[in-house]
Amino acid sequence: MSSVVSQSVRDAAEYWASTVRTDSYITVVAFTILYYDFALTVVSEIEFFWTSANWSIISVLFVVNRYFGLLGTVPLGFEYFGTPSEQTYHQAFAIATQAIVAIMLVIRTYALYDRSKRILAVLIVAHVGGAIGCLVAMLTTKSPNATNIPLPFTTSGCDLSLTNAQGLHIAFAWIAMLWFDSTIFTLTLVQTIRMRRYFPGGILEKLLRDGTIYFGIMVASNVSNIVTFLATPSGSNLKGLETTFTNVLSTTLTSRLILNLRDPTLGRPRRASETQPTTTLTSTAAPPTSSYMMSTRYTLTHIEAGGVLTNTEDISAVSTMV
Repeated sequence: MSSVVSQSVRDAAEYWASTVRTDSYITVVAFTILYYDFALTVVSEIEFFWTSANWSIISVLFVVNRYFGLLGTVPLGFEYFGTPSEQTYHQAFAIATQAIVAIMLVIRTYALYDRSKRILAVLIVAHVGGAIGCLVAMLTTKSPNATNIPLPFTTSGCDLSLTNAQGLHIAFAWIAMLWFDSTIFTLTLVQTIRMRRYFPGGILEKLLRDGTIYFGIMVASNVSNIVTFLATPSGSNLKGLETTFTNVLSTTLTSRLILNLRDPTLGRPRRASETQPTTTLTSTAAPPTSSYMMSTRYTLTHIEAGGVLTNTEDISAVSTMV
C-alpha cells in the first residue's frame, strides 16, 4: 500500500513540477517579447513622441501604457520566480493594463468615426460593460491566497494554482475583454472599408492592416487563455497560463498601433493626381476626410452626399491625433 501511495505522490509532484516549469517558460517568452520590442522601438518612440511638440491625450496614454507595461511586470517576476505570493497584484495589473489599452482603442475608433456621439456611446457601453464584468468576476470569486489546496508533498516557490470555481470567474472576465476587442475591430473594419472606396492607401491601409493583425493575435491569445481557465484540472498551475503573455501582447501591439500611425515611412495617402487628372474631385472619387483630421472641412457623410474635396493631404493629419 505504501508503495502505491508513494508512486501517487511522486506522480503528483512530477505533474506539479511540469506545470510550474511550463508556466515559467511562457512567462520568460512574454518578458522577452516585451523588452525586446521596447529595444527595437525606443528610437522611434523618441523621434515620434519625445522630440515632438504635438502632444495629445493619446500621447500621454501611449507613455502610460508603454511604461506601466514595462515596469509593472517586475513584481510578476517575483511571483513566478520567487516565493512571495502576488496573485492579487497580478489580477489588478491585468485589469489595469486592459483598461489603459481599451481607452486608447476607444479614442482611436472614435476619431475614425468623425467623433460621432453615437459611436462614442457604443464604445463607452462596450467598455463599461466589459469593465463591470471584470470587476464582478474578480469580486465574486474567492481570493487565490485564501484558498488552501492541499498537496501531498512539499513545494518551493509561489503557489499559482487555482480551483475550478476561481478559473470560471476569471475566465468570464477575459470573455468580457474579448467581447470589447471584437466590438472595436468590427467598427474599425466597417468604417475603414467604407472610407477606402474614396481614399485607398496611406493611413487607412495602416488602420485596417494593424487593426486586423492586432485583433487576430489578441483573439488567439485570449481564447487560448480562456481555455486554460476552463479546461485544466482544479488546483493546476496551468489555469491562466497565458495571462501574462496576453497582457504583454496587448501592451506591445497597442504601442505598435500608435507608433505605426506616427511613422511617415509606413504609408502615405494617395494624391488626387495619382487617380484623377484634375484636382477637384466629386463624390464618386473623392477621398474622405473627417473631423479627426486636424485640418478638417469635409466629413465622410458630406462626401458621400456629393461634396467636393480639394485638399487630399488632410487625411494624413490623423497621425497627429492618434
